[in-house]
Amino acid sequence: MSEKKISGPDPNASVEEQIQQAELAAKLIALEIAKQQQEAQTLEIEERKYHIKDLKARVQERDIAEKQAQEDREHQGRTFAQQDATDLYRFKNCSHRKGGVVSPRDQRALSLGGDAAQHSVMKHQMINGDIWVRCLRCGMTWNPPVESNFYFDAKGKQVAPADGSFSPSRFEAAVVEYKRATMFPTNNSMSTSVQCRFARIDPETGKLVDAADTYRENIASTNLR
Repeated sequence: MSEKKISGPDPNASVEEQIQQAELAAKLIALEIAKQQQEAQTLEIEERKYHIKDLKARVQERDIAEKQAQEDREHQGRTFAQQDATDLYRFKNCSHRKGGVVSPRDQRALSLGGDAAQHSVMKHQMINGDIWVRCLRCGMTWNPPVESNFYFDAKGKQVAPADGSFSPSRFEAAVVEYKRATMFPTNNSMSTSVQCRFARIDPETGKLVDAADTYRENIASTNLR
């Protein structure tokens, strides 16, 4: 921006001329101030445009990242679902027994079990005394069922307790299946952990009460694989 030198009234001029010169100088000063204000407003507008452009770019980057994360979660969900379906097929078709004939062309006995009397399972006594069982062929794990895993919606899909209804029949069937697994005959030795008792303070009575169910709830989603 070029600066213009604005001179004052000519002392040798008449009074009227000096007044006219003073008014002209004032107008020039006002014009120069207006130009500076306009330039400042222009710079402010350009700065706002830059910030808006930068904000749009960041929002776009965030949207792309969120979309990618959503796609990753969906892909992981499909992968987990496929793995669950594969596991359920193996679990359902496995005999959980030792024996079987394996050849280079047929190795199904390694994952679907054999036909011996002894079961191909490992048993482990957890820290609270519960016995967990794992098939050494298909990898299925039997552990004490917990009620929170037996809530289903109207379509029979497993849901959180707040979103469905408890199924006593399914829970009892799972208990029977678990007890059956603990009785599988096997000549494998059971491993064990240091045994502890879990307790909590009852807020109403202030006394210690058994907390085995709480322990089971906390580890219900794990397995021996």
